[in-house]
Amino acid sequence: MIYLDNSATTQLAPEVLEAMQPYFAGEFGNASSVYTLGTRARARLEEARETIARCLHAEPREIVFTSGGTESNNAAIQGAAFHHLLAGNAIADFEIVTEKAEHHAVLQPTEFIEQLGARATYLDVDASGHANPEDFARVITNKSQFVSCMLVNNEVGAINPIQEITRRVKERSSTLVHTDAVQALGKIPVDVKELGVDLLSLSAHKIHGPKGIGALYIKSGVQLEPLMHGGAQERNRRGGTEAVALAIGFAEAIKLLPSPEIASRHFTTLRKHLLDLLSQIPEVILNSATDDTSSAAILSFSFVPEVLARLEAETLIIRFDLEGIAISNGSACTSGAMQPSHVLLAMGKDKEVASKSVRVSFSRYTTVEDIDRFVAVLRGIL
Repeated sequence: MIYLDNSATTQLAPEVLEAMQPYFAGEFGNASSVYTLGTRARARLEEARETIARCLHAEPREIVFTSGGTESNNAAIQGAAFHHLLAGNAIADFEIVTEKAEHHAVLQPTEFIEQLGARATYLDVDASGHANPEDFARVITNKSQFVSCMLVNNEVGAINPIQEITRRVKERSSTLVHTDAVQALGKIPVDVKELGVDLLSLSAHKIHGPKGIGALYIKSGVQLEPLMHGGAQERNRRGGTEAVALAIGFAEAIKLLPSPEIASRHFTTLRKHLLDLLSQIPEVILNSATDDTSSAAILSFSFVPEVLARLEAETLIIRFDLEGIAISNGSACTSGAMQPSHVLLAMGKDKEVASKSVRVSFSRYTTVEDIDRFVAVLRGIL
């Protein structure tokens, strides 16, 4: 199979599986236990935490392990809102500012808090999916408690200017700033000091690590109410027995990450080759930006109206699958029903384009030959 849906998940690296295996069997201790089997697990868990912190230029105590990016986003948003409430403040005095092209793991927790009585502002993005720092600065008020803006968009690859957004927000208030960096790690540098954020979400399975483990960076001094109660794990910030094997796998995946320069060169080579081939197909229309304001690891495109009129979104995915190629159409699948991409709609695309686009996303295992085969199949389908 040619796998070109790496924004959805990535292949588990063999080295990651090897690193985890001892901790599924012989080294099965609970990291909270005080006897030797447990303390060995604790030591490896903390080594994993240090590896992740070092990658982000954070402190180990600022890293909380979660089940993945979705939990990290929820823990940040809901944790901030519930802390605000428990401090004796009215929920009506809690305002979240985000943008319309965010992942559902940010938008839906925001909507949930809104249902409880909080206020939410959803900012527009431009035609390439980018948020505007001036928009965030313009809407910040004395009731603004939380800002969330993703670093790299999962559907079109738009890289948001988080450093500038954070600077603009902090000039006007003490509002917490969160970024979903799930699609950024391994593609562009992720440095919490440079970004200036208070909170940052990560997920292991986007970088050839295991599913079921992620992390939330919580800047020292930031207070959140835990979502998971029932234990003192993670410095009282997430109850529950720690997934030691998965944390080790996450850390190993980070150790295997190429340097930002090497990663950029690899992804840029693949994107340029794909763009060169797509430029020879007049029916193709790009959705993603193709300069350095967009991740070279993700490219979204659609088709001219004559093609869209006779194209079924689900059929497109199946046709590629029958040829041994896995891609995404850029639409969200909810309860088995294909829905137009909210990201493309936010970018001003019409419903048909938002339902019938192709997202190609690369990993370090993707080759030029994979791209050649993909485009050959695309030509056949058209």
